[in-house]
Amino acid sequence: MLFSSRALAEGARCIASGPRPPAFFYMDDGMSHSTGPMREIEGSKPLGQSRRLPFPRLSRRWLIALGAVAAVALGAALAPWTFSTNALLEEISGQLNASSGLFIAAKGRSTFSLLPRPHITIDSIAFADPTAALTIEAERLHGNVLLLPLLAGRLEIADIELIRPAIEVDLDRKPMSTSGAAVRAAAARPSTPAAEKADRARLGGVSIVSGVARLKYSGGEETLQDIDATLDWRTVGSPATLDAAFSWGGERPRAMLWVLKPGALLRGEQTPVTVRLDSDSVRLEAEGFGQIGAKPRYMGRLNASSPSLRHALGLAKVSAPLPGAFENVQLSAKASVGLRDFQLTDVKLSADDNEFEGTFALRHEGEKPIVHATLASNFVSLKPMIADLPPLSGADGQWSRDAFVLPNIQDADVDLRLSATRARILRLNLEDAALSLLLRGGRLELSLAEAQAYKGTVKGRATFAANAAGALEFHGNAQLTGVDAGALAWDLAARPDLGGALDANFTLDATGDSVAQITRDLDGRASLTLSEGEVGGIDLERALRRVDKRPLSSAMDIRSGHSLVDRASATIKIVKGTANIEDGQAHGPGFALAFAGQTRIPERSLAMKAQANEADAAGKPREKGVQIGFDLSGAWDDPVFAPDAAALIKRSGAAAPLLPRVEPEAGAAKER
Repeated sequence: MLFSSRALAEGARCIASGPRPPAFFYMDDGMSHSTGPMREIEGSKPLGQSRRLPFPRLSRRWLIALGAVAAVALGAALAPWTFSTNALLEEISGQLNASSGLFIAAKGRSTFSLLPRPHITIDSIAFADPTAALTIEAERLHGNVLLLPLLAGRLEIADIELIRPAIEVDLDRKPMSTSGAAVRAAAARPSTPAAEKADRARLGGVSIVSGVARLKYSGGEETLQDIDATLDWRTVGSPATLDAAFSWGGERPRAMLWVLKPGALLRGEQTPVTVRLDSDSVRLEAEGFGQIGAKPRYMGRLNASSPSLRHALGLAKVSAPLPGAFENVQLSAKASVGLRDFQLTDVKLSADDNEFEGTFALRHEGEKPIVHATLASNFVSLKPMIADLPPLSGADGQWSRDAFVLPNIQDADVDLRLSATRARILRLNLEDAALSLLLRGGRLELSLAEAQAYKGTVKGRATFAANAAGALEFHGNAQLTGVDAGALAWDLAARPDLGGALDANFTLDATGDSVAQITRDLDGRASLTLSEGEVGGIDLERALRRVDKRPLSSAMDIRSGHSLVDRASATIKIVKGTANIEDGQAHGPGFALAFAGQTRIPERSLAMKAQANEADAAGKPREKGVQIGFDLSGAWDDPVFAPDAAALIKRSGAAAPLLPRVEPEAGAAKER
């Protein structure tokens, strides 16, 4: 841009009152008036002749004068010249407004310096777009001036640096969308002369030092502190690079954006883009193609990692109902990202020491996010996914009375399907497991469609929801078929005293605000069948076989060894935390057992009576076989086994006198 006569006049008046500028500032554009040495050089012989050039000898006074002039000229070049702020702004505001669409105002002084390179400085400067959706107030602006245009009498800014700017952006009002080179490029039709012309518009570079930015949007506001950023964008159509570091959320992320053809991007065309973000909470790199306009979208590779995804989402004020901590996350996928949808294919995900492959999709229906994911894994540990569940027991060993803290799951729908070659839930091991997590309308459903486990199959489903009073409603059912009861009991409770093929069905319902309350409200049914197994810690066959000969010692015999079981079954009905054991039967070689009783789940106590009858090898009761009765009662952790002592003593001739004697008269009267 050419200097106006007004700007030069203002500058000349400022210079006249201060240090005198170098001589060339006032030189005319001709050399025809040169005299003295120059004329002699023109009239001299060619350099090839040996005649010496007749340079005049300069006196010492002339040398001192020339040195003084040179010093003054150098000092003037090094010293900044103070110009009228209005005059200098008039020269650069048109250029910046044409390129950025921003209007400029300044309150401080303006200076121009030639060395170390031509540059201008303006104090207390402000920028704003026509709608005031973007405002910038900086303590100082440094602008580097292009040298060649300056020699031709034009002031052209190559790049600017803003010192400690305060930036406010209202994203809802669409800043920088009404004027400027970028707006003209966006308005041009693709592949037209107008587009080519718009792409040739010159921009430059912008640097921010120690800035602050407030980003406003509907429903929120974010503040970025200590911003150090550089935007290198020479023309609208040339590659653009943004490199920025800032403080946010207690961290200092560093971000980089590179666009190959920004002009094409502004017109809604696809162009290669690269995005990188590096912070303590998340690292992200996306390389592919982007487009903006009516249907903005990014398509390409996405790589990301985070030590804690939940923490990273929390910094961004995103509440996600993640099934687990999601720590040590590594993600690689092909991504397609729009304003209201997010799709990942060819996903390779590692989280909580689990590895998955599959697809992921996120879309919005109104304000509600809808998530669909299908994942597969060779091995998955579900322990991290249930780590947030409240503990079942308290410090006193009883059911926990701590109130549930229920998350808000009303605002999202999730459909997650997971297939695992091997899966582990706490100490339980599954194979070929098909699992699903469904979240819809505030209701969470966990389902195990089928899995191979302990030589059998396992199925199950559990649903959770908060009722109007804020309590948790629970419904669950499970089915086990042909499961190795010994291996299951060992993995589940570290108990080695059970074996055989177990078939079981459970249906449970409860409502409560704590685990203890859930146990008091628990209703349900269960049926169990054990085939071709054994029960450790009790030897019914031996005790029944020896009770006639050694009735008292049979009380000890029954507590040793184990009993082989051909078949055992029981039905359990649960009402308000009390499980009634009904129709309990078991038979095996030499015995037939009947048992019944109840267990109080809230108190974790058991009260059961059983009677063993002598039987043949097939377990069929003998008509006049001996019998042994016993009770099993007390706490679950340490039940007390108590045989029917009176019956055993009665069978013992030596110990019979220990029993109370019944008088004949009293006996006869009793018979009458």
